[in-house]
Amino acid sequence: MTSGQLQQSLTFEVIDESGVGLTGDGLLDERERRLVLGAANFHALAAPGSTFRLTVLRGPEGAVPSLTGEDVRSIEWQDDREVVGSVVFRSLVHTTATFSDTDGLVDLTVDVGGRGQLMSGYHKLPGVLGAARRAVRFTVPIQFDALRQVRTDVMEQRYRSRDVPRRSPVRLDRGSSALASGRTPAVLFGMHWLEMGGAERWALESVRMARDEGFTPIVITDRPSTHQWITRPELDGAIVVPLTQPLVLDQEAAFLNGILSSFDVRGVHVHHCGWLYQRLPWIRSVRPDLPVVDSLHVLEWRNGGFVDISVRMSNMIDVHHVISPQLRDYMIGRQGIAEDKVQLATLANLTVPSLEPPRARSARTKPFTVSFVGRFTQQKRPYLFLKLAAELARTAPVRFIMHGDGELADEVRALRGRLGLTELMELRGPDQPVSKTFADSDVLVISSDNEGLTLTSFEATAAGVPVVSADVGSQASLIADGLLCPRHPYPFVRHAAGRIKAMINAPGRRATWFQQQVAKAEAFAKLPDARSWTRDLYKGWIS
Repeated sequence: MTSGQLQQSLTFEVIDESGVGLTGDGLLDERERRLVLGAANFHALAAPGSTFRLTVLRGPEGAVPSLTGEDVRSIEWQDDREVVGSVVFRSLVHTTATFSDTDGLVDLTVDVGGRGQLMSGYHKLPGVLGAARRAVRFTVPIQFDALRQVRTDVMEQRYRSRDVPRRSPVRLDRGSSALASGRTPAVLFGMHWLEMGGAERWALESVRMARDEGFTPIVITDRPSTHQWITRPELDGAIVVPLTQPLVLDQEAAFLNGILSSFDVRGVHVHHCGWLYQRLPWIRSVRPDLPVVDSLHVLEWRNGGFVDISVRMSNMIDVHHVISPQLRDYMIGRQGIAEDKVQLATLANLTVPSLEPPRARSARTKPFTVSFVGRFTQQKRPYLFLKLAAELARTAPVRFIMHGDGELADEVRALRGRLGLTELMELRGPDQPVSKTFADSDVLVISSDNEGLTLTSFEATAAGVPVVSADVGSQASLIADGLLCPRHPYPFVRHAAGRIKAMINAPGRRATWFQQQVAKAEAFAKLPDARSWTRDLYKGWIS
């Protein structure tokens, strides 16, 4: 984005940026620059007609940004913050009688945080109890996971037996008109954060499709993050607002009113954003004509997750988009959501051009190669793959590839050495193409604690690679029945090791299982496609 493009922003104009350098003089990197623009978007929308001076701070590595919350009104900061500079801008959002017109200068302090530091959630647990859980988790990860799975079993039984309460519907034909709408067609998106993930990848693809249909995407995130994906090309031309909370209370309605008055908002699409979910009743009360959809990926047995929030807010939502048969059946069969409100549209082709026709590929010459592809996070349980690798290495001629990165990267490296796998296991990072890993693999292992549907399963099928997977989420829709393994850690390792040894010793078994996987993939590919469904949805909103 050039300086000229900055001056043409839809929400603000830059008056003086010489003190911070929003345009390429090296004071801010691209991630930091876009965070500052996100802060400017929020304040311009929340206070139409005002002029702001942002003092821009930079934090140490791992510090998350502070862009919109109560802290930005303070003009003092922590000792470890570096002052990068300042920028003055004026809101271009039109003023109405609803807002007070501020002629003076409003001083704010925004913090772009530091470079992303990969740290697990266990490292952030406070107090003595947090320290105890952290010590057990990183001393005996397999045993700790076994206890977690027992707890998951208990919570799953409770979850399946209860109905999620619903918010009462807002029964209005029209809201009281206080603000005129803008003329620029827009779609309001809610996201969790701008970090690597399957749900985030789909959300960004939705943003891109909305932009391609002629909308200005307005993207709100609500979770603390360094937002490494804020530089992604899908966000070019979007109004991005990374919220940091708590917000000043009177700014919440002002911010949303700023959006509704500055843009001709044609619809709302929620992707895992708690803040926006909780504001849907208010949005429904002022704009009952505004269509609302959400996208759901995975059931969270331990805490209900976003599926629970969606069911609770279902009376505010016109259509629930779900990516798997499991979610469709849960929403309709268990929670009683009307069938016509639940739309199954899969992500089968999100990362591969087509699942048809995947070609069977013979096992490579020895040694047989077993791979893991995914983020090194608690959900993906990379330590369980390492345990499986150690089990296989004792009795079979195998080598291993672990392709990924994440908060458990240090644990992965340490366990690889401790389990004697250094010479047998290659670690590959995000800088290397996943396609090469699939080309080098004889089998892919998915050891996850929970999933919706893994994109890597589609990619492996397209590459001719059979998949051994924990039987979680809707993985049974894609994986050969014989290659589905129990979720609990010790049974998973025993079952997966037995199936992989069978592939090594009897190549025909590998071919049979892969053909079953192909058959499931072909059946799945006949289900509605999320891209097509969403594109048609947006076409209806733009017309």
